Amino acid sequence: MRIDFMTTIYTTNEWKGHGKSYYWNEYRLENETVVKYKCSRHKFFDGHENTWEEDEHVVDSWDIDDEAMPEWLRNYL
Repeated sequence: MRIDFMTTIYTTNEWKGHGKSYYWNEYRLENETVVKYKCSRHKFFDGHENTWEEDEHVVDSWDIDDEAMPEWLRNYL
């Protein structure tokens, strides 16, 4: 997918996972599609110092005119 335009329109509060892991969701407008990402960060010891590593993956997406998009999310467009 080619992205010409991307902006974060909503970010949830972060919640704690197992150990030193944290999660949050980001909703991004990418061209004409709203994409939900589950983001995470976790801390690990690499032998020299503690390092934070971040990751994200796509959970869901909606075209901007998709009636299945949650109404609360549509209010951020």
